[in-house]
Amino acid sequence: MKEATSEGARPWQDIVVVDDLLPLEEQRNLHTFLSSGNWSHGWRSHDGDAVQGFWHRHFAGSLDAAEASASPDVEAELARNAPPADALWQRLKRSSLAGHALERCYANGLPYGCDGATHTDSLERGACTAVYYPHAQWDPDWGGETLIFNKDKSDILAAIYPKPNRLLIFPGFVFHVARGVSRTCPAMRITLMFKTRLVL
Repeated sequence: MKEATSEGARPWQDIVVVDDLLPLEEQRNLHTFLSSGNWSHGWRSHDGDAVQGFWHRHFAGSLDAAEASASPDVEAELARNAPPADALWQRLKRSSLAGHALERCYANGLPYGCDGATHTDSLERGACTAVYYPHAQWDPDWGGETLIFNKDKSDILAAIYPKPNRLLIFPGFVFHVARGVSRTCPAMRITLMFKTRLVL
């Protein structure tokens, strides 16, 4: 796993973590926007009887991952629906995700009692996922880590702590899961996702 600054590395080649991504005021504004909006329940990371639904806010791109495509319309949709998320995307496409086109943008919410399921996001060539952790604070006892698995899901390669103002980037084919939060966690675990495709 690589660590990078916000002006950072080639994310499609590896798992990249960028800390202190946004200035404090921008982080606060984005967290307020994400936590105060209308959420819908029932979104699933993949099909399956045992997969639980969780909270979700869709901002731009196709709701069907199989139909996702990069186009200028996706960026325009994001700018209309979620200006604070669009401001972050504009920053990312000039730095950590330079050369990538946006296919989807959405937020997920996991309160206590909701758990993620291990999955991949896309097997398409050049597909990439960026996860931003917008919280103002997070405690190690609250859980909520993002786990990255090897290709046969027999071992954990990395556990990414949902550190406030952190960005995680990984290739779409990587198996991963959002672990649920503990009973002691007073907040819903919120993540903002950018699904992209390398076009350079």
